[in-house]
Amino acid sequence: MTPRRTLYLALPLVALVVLVLTYFRLFSSPIVIAILVVLYVAVSLRNRRKFAKQGK
Repeated sequence: MTPRRTLYLALPLVALVVLVLTYFRLFSSPIVIAILVVLYVAVSLRNRRKFAKQGK
């Protein structure tokens, strides 16, 4: 699957997750915020390693 196609699939899923979290007012929960921060850091580190290999 191409990166662009992956992005087109991921964006609606992220939007759906944000809508569900907003509907159930989970953005005010410290546990949910901590989980989102950990996921963001994990994805950032994974992407940094992936793109560092491509630059060599």
